Amino acid sequence: MKWGSRFFLMLSMGLVAAACEGTDAVPLVPGTTSQLTSEGYYGKGEPIVHVLVVDDADTPEAAMLRARAAQALRAGLMGAVQNRAEFCRGTEDPAEWRPGDDRVLIVHPSAPTSLSLVTPIDRPALAWTTMTSRAEEVDAVVAAALEAMEERLAMPGEAYRPLRAASRALDLMKGLQAPETEAESAFVASLAKGTHYQIIVASTRDDEDVKSPAELVPNEVSLSSTYRTVVVVPSKAEEFGCQKRERGDTRLETWGELVGSYDYTWPCDDDMEWYFMLHPGWIDCGAPCMERPIKVDSNGSAACKILVDQPELDRCDPEKGWRDPDGKETLVERYGETLRRCEVMQHEGAALESCRTSFDCPGCSSGFCVTEVSFSDLSCDVGEHLWSLRFTGGARALPYGYMDITCVTGD
Repeated sequence: MKWGSRFFLMLSMGLVAAACEGTDAVPLVPGTTSQLTSEGYYGKGEPIVHVLVVDDADTPEAAMLRARAAQALRAGLMGAVQNRAEFCRGTEDPAEWRPGDDRVLIVHPSAPTSLSLVTPIDRPALAWTTMTSRAEEVDAVVAAALEAMEERLAMPGEAYRPLRAASRALDLMKGLQAPETEAESAFVASLAKGTHYQIIVASTRDDEDVKSPAELVPNEVSLSSTYRTVVVVPSKAEEFGCQKRERGDTRLETWGELVGSYDYTWPCDDDMEWYFMLHPGWIDCGAPCMERPIKVDSNGSAACKILVDQPELDRCDPEKGWRDPDGKETLVERYGETLRRCEVMQHEGAALESCRTSFDCPGCSSGFCVTEVSFSDLSCDVGEHLWSLRFTGGARALPYGYMDITCVTGD
């Protein structure tokens, strides 16, 4: 049994449901047979920085590699578009926000440190912060990334040091390296809490640094926030595809082994390899099938309580349809982090009727309902019941956090 989705860490993790009896999250009423509680980790619109450290040689081969890296970035962002809209369910819900916070950091590996980074502060188009996550929004981000990669190529006599540059970029974002420019300082300050990174180091030649690859490994704190590292190295292509199955003895591959990278060969002409290189994976589209249906009264109101534990400590944002449970500020600890618990408000009156019966959901703000509107062809096995919970507006707009769903069930 699964509910919800999370697509960071290259996994398509569903919200794992655990059935339990006797919880007091929702009052029992006469005729109730049981309660079911679903609890798990949830993320939608999680803040991510895509770090591109790509060969800056002034050669046709390096230019081709830079174009391929932009292609991989585009595929990754398009994957985010599809996941946020939950395309695998067939039809996206027009009443739900689809937030995203994706930023691109371009790293010039041969440049002096003060000139090595192009941030979204320098080039605002490198920041894709959106509430709609439309496909047509992606091309401007990719164009800005490719332009930034091409605007500063290696100068004669400059040492080629992609490993040093990659390590510094990751440590900088964690506050472990001092900013060299005002733009770097502003960029680091702009990163949202819980931001994660994915990085691609792509090269037509080996690293030329005097330090050993082991000395150029990012801090463990930085690596803990880096969910995917890709290294593209000059090497003989594999018989099938471009992902390397055995590491060689280049400095790039040695560093990749130390940081747990996925290694690919260059040249690589396999479009599918580039498509999946930075792809976020897919959400879990399994139907939320339960052994009993949600109990709904004659007005359409469901006997459910939905709680979110989320990182915004100052308030439960009413724009997201959240409020303090029982009107009291509630802070909880999860895995060493303090989160604020909020209750997702159920729609009432005309908004409830609209949420339950209208595809477009006119008059719906943020909140939830049990709906009769179908957004997919998903079905349950005989004897199971589809929990048709619908979240509108920003009710599920968690950058990361936990969601608990407890519903009274009927016969």
